[in-house]
Amino acid sequence: MKKQFLFLAGCAVILASCGSNNTNAGQTQAQIDSSVNAKMAQHDADNAAKNDSTLKAIEKEKAEAISKEHEAKHEEKKAEKASKSTGTSATQTPDPTPAPAANPKDSRFNNPNNTPNGTKKVDQAATDAKASRFNR
Repeated sequence: MKKQFLFLAGCAVILASCGSNNTNAGQTQAQIDSSVNAKMAQHDADNAAKNDSTLKAIEKEKAEAISKEHEAKHEEKKAEKASKSTGTSATQTPDPTPAPAANPKDSRFNNPNNTPNGTKKVDQAATDAKASRFNR
């Protein structure tokens, strides 16, 4: 009984979905196409304006950065000329960077049990004893 009810309900849904959904209210295909084209043209124009303003802002930032860099170089040259005339140094030497901390894993490579090419020395007696245990 349940299967028949579900089958009938499914058929009713399928038949109901076959109805017409024509909502163009008397418009021709040419009218629909022209309205879609107008919307697309407006969307493209908006995107172009947005991109243009973004590009102009980027160019303005680049120009400002270049002018600041130029001004900094100009000020540096002025300071060098002033220091040469007074005999003092306008630029300061930076503090030396501290030496890096010792690597705790460095002993693996500088271990006296290692050979010069970095491989570990092999105790042949221990290797033979291990091999004899597995040969039984």
